[in-house]
Amino acid sequence: AYSWDNRVKYVVRYMYDIDDDGFLDKNDFECLAVRNTLIEGRGEFSAADYANNQKIMRNLWNEIAELADFNKDGEVTVDEFKMAVQKHCQGKKYSEFPGAFKVFIANQFKAIDVNGDGKVGLDEYRLDCITRSAFAEVKEIDDAYDKLTTEDDRKAGGLTLERYQDLYAQFISNPNESCSACFLFGPLKVVQ
Repeated sequence: AYSWDNRVKYVVRYMYDIDDDGFLDKNDFECLAVRNTLIEGRGEFSAADYANNQKIMRNLWNEIAELADFNKDGEVTVDEFKMAVQKHCQGKKYSEFPGAFKVFIANQFKAIDVNGDGKVGLDEYRLDCITRSAFAEVKEIDDAYDKLTTEDDRKAGGLTLERYQDLYAQFISNPNESCSACFLFGPLKVVQ
């Protein structure tokens, strides 16, 4: 479940492919604009925030399509996304990633940081994990958090944006199946 191939599939399936049709397209990013607006507003819908999120997500789709839609059919398949990650991210640090990836990572952090304190603590990590997978025991999630975080992270109250960015970069760019970043999104399942 922690192979690089599965981790990239996981990102496509659970982070971007919001309409669950097996590929990325403009509709996924329109849906992400609605989702992000509601998450940021804690259920309240702000037309101004939505307009801003729509602009961000449209730009993000355009950039991802430019980077990954190799056959220019308006859809980015899992294989195309993997090729784009290999070309633009593999072996690189977060600071070297294309802007589209950076924007998405920052937005993902904002969505997980429910209380807005600038850190992802265990409670927020748990909430994020249960949005994508089913768990019979919370211990599975807590064990993954312990593998992900360092003692310094835990003393600080959780993952800061900078630390999250670094871990996300490792998650999609580091082929090592035992790196701590493999647990960024909790215990992973094999993506079919």
